[in-house]
Amino acid sequence: MTAYEPPNPYAAPSNALADGVPGTGEARRPSKILATAMSLVAYPLVGTGHFILGRRRRGAIWLTVGLLLGVAMILGVRLPEAKLFKVGLVGLIVAALLAVIDTAVAKPKGGIAGGRALLVALAVVLIAKGGAFAVRAGLIEAFSIPSGAMLPTLLVGDHIFVKKGRSDIARGDVIVFEFPRDRSTVYVKRVIALGGDTVEFRRWSLYVNDEEIRRRRNLMEPNPCPQELGLEDCTFYGETIGDHSYRLIYTSHAGGDVPPTVVPPNSVYVLGDNRDNSSDSRIWGPVPVDHIKGKATVIYWSKDLSRIGSGIY
Repeated sequence: MTAYEPPNPYAAPSNALADGVPGTGEARRPSKILATAMSLVAYPLVGTGHFILGRRRRGAIWLTVGLLLGVAMILGVRLPEAKLFKVGLVGLIVAALLAVIDTAVAKPKGGIAGGRALLVALAVVLIAKGGAFAVRAGLIEAFSIPSGAMLPTLLVGDHIFVKKGRSDIARGDVIVFEFPRDRSTVYVKRVIALGGDTVEFRRWSLYVNDEEIRRRRNLMEPNPCPQELGLEDCTFYGETIGDHSYRLIYTSHAGGDVPPTVVPPNSVYVLGDNRDNSSDSRIWGPVPVDHIKGKATVIYWSKDLSRIGSGIY
């Protein structure tokens, strides 16, 4: 039998009691506020805040969903497929909101706390913003419409996505480009002719390579002009160039004749769809191809909500 030894009050606590004694290594809980903020700010990398909370599997599921919807949105702009874009856009917005809510209510499971959590959150946000910058630089870019020169195709205040690149520009495409007289200014117009083509206006009729581009009066279109023009009556026409059929507005037929103009190589001739109220190649000449940022393909926001997700034709 061993002698009884009284407990030593100066000895370190046993492992069984250490977690309950302040100042003896109690684990810090990960911050749900930081995790939720990370899921919100790191959009479109939705659900990444779960990694702070130690819910890695749930975070991986949300991240996969967000990436797939983001890819669908990008493909919708580049193909272009307006329906695919709309599915990706709406799905990504819904997924982001649900992921933030899910992060806010999730229970931490281990996770990351303190300064390390802040570093992880900062790294994820930088990755998200870097990825968005790469997409904007090489795949798609957003622009807003400041004027009515492209009415009725594009309204003032419309926000559009542009498919970056210039290799497949064709007659009828709506393009965004740097203004030839000031490359810091960006314009949006429709391509009417390519390098080597001859463009002419005779009595308000458009000719490309001596062939008239016929207009069709749209009798079903209401006569009042779009509010942006501040005019009473407009005449609406339909026009087809290449694979594109689109609508035009004429307000006065005051454009007059334009003598034959041969488009230089590696250039395009552009016009606004609001033909009597557009500053375009009739005034300042063709646009060099290397000024083109890309082709406008979809509307992602408009004051007319029915236009959101619509293709640009």
